[in-house]
Amino acid sequence: MKSSRINRRTALGGFAAAATATTVSAHAQTDSVSTAYAAPKPDIDGKLLVNRPRATEVLERFGLVGMIALNPINVYYLTNITTIGVKFRSQYPGFATYAADPQAPIYLVAGSSVAWDIANGDRETAELMPYGFGGGGDIQRDSNGVPVDPGAGRTRKYHVRDDVMLTEREKRWAAAQDKVGRELASSSAWALARALKAQGITKGKVAVDDMRIAEFLTQTDLVDVECVPGYGVFQLIRMVKTEQELAYQRIGSGNNGDACLATIRAIEAGMTHEDIAHIFRYECAKRGNDVDSFIAGFPGGGFPDGMMVPGKPFLVDAVSNYKGYMGDIARTFMIGDPSKEIEVRRRANQLAREAVFDAIKPGVTYSTLRTIGFDTMVKNGMPDYAAFVTPHSVGLQHDDNPFRLSEFGVESFDHVLEENMTLTVDLPYLEVGYGCGHNEDLFRVTKTGYEPMNTEEDPFIIL
Repeated sequence: MKSSRINRRTALGGFAAAATATTVSAHAQTDSVSTAYAAPKPDIDGKLLVNRPRATEVLERFGLVGMIALNPINVYYLTNITTIGVKFRSQYPGFATYAADPQAPIYLVAGSSVAWDIANGDRETAELMPYGFGGGGDIQRDSNGVPVDPGAGRTRKYHVRDDVMLTEREKRWAAAQDKVGRELASSSAWALARALKAQGITKGKVAVDDMRIAEFLTQTDLVDVECVPGYGVFQLIRMVKTEQELAYQRIGSGNNGDACLATIRAIEAGMTHEDIAHIFRYECAKRGNDVDSFIAGFPGGGFPDGMMVPGKPFLVDAVSNYKGYMGDIARTFMIGDPSKEIEVRRRANQLAREAVFDAIKPGVTYSTLRTIGFDTMVKNGMPDYAAFVTPHSVGLQHDDNPFRLSEFGVESFDHVLEENMTLTVDLPYLEVGYGCGHNEDLFRVTKTGYEPMNTEEDPFIIL
């Protein structure tokens, strides 16, 4: 069922009423949320994130036998694991392999240090195909010149005491360590090859999100596996969310919206962009979110005067995430009474937002939403040169949708809304010398409309 319109009278009626409804004390910075706040536990927690039915359909559509990930976002999506190499910003922090066969296991190809994390058993994960070190030197080849697996690599061996009672977790660590010792590949390349073979992939095309993966496979005997550029394949799969993903994103988006509004209400004249961004970081941290992006003033430029000043409208565009799943919200704010011109543009922006959201349902295209938003703004007094309308999927990335898949003959996408897609429609209006505004909310596409994933209140805030 489509969401009811919150504060529609305030949003579309007399501006005096709107100003009264949204005027706040600039000193009410953190009163609404206790520093003891903790993000609620999701209704679903710990399941694998990947949408397997969607993945099967997309891989079959493009004639792919599987896919291999190196980008940490895609590795996390497929395996539910972020390796320590990601945190250390290693060049090759870990890989994931995925087969088109829905019954095949998913593999995390990573160093042995991740074995204990998996052994903890606190969430569903992919299977580990570990590799060690010390397998360098010349590639070993058979009489036909094909590389030969040199066998096991080396890894650090942690000592396990035998004169104490181990905890259950420690027992799992010891067992995982022993298993790694039996299965350790000599290098990441040979671990990739072993994972693919275990999934039944010995020939055919695989989508990769980084073409350096192809170089790794040339070091193995998988001469009939062809790597094709396919970052967009991963995005196309990720566009339709699983229940586990939605559980995380509801929390992330709700926290993000609350943190954004709390930040705006703390803004005072004289504050710089960094002052305001610091407040947003604090408000997100209290709620359990990590910050991805924050804009106050103009996108890319900040405040024209180098600080917040009365009399000009500006935007806040805020993005933060919970367990990787982003919220994305934007609002317009100003200090002082709005002029007639500001009121016209504010109202046109809100009418466009309402028209776009009234149109949301499965089967509607991005281009349709874009046209509705733009035409509504211009019809109601927004200069056409100031208006922008951009639908985009949001998930593990801010733009969680491919723009093209040239390798598969798709030069552009006009994405069609499907149930359980999560997206926003950017509706900013910008003019140097005037100011700017924005009204953006994250939503999930339902069978008949949309589910808001953050508060829809306060499209224009007077401080």
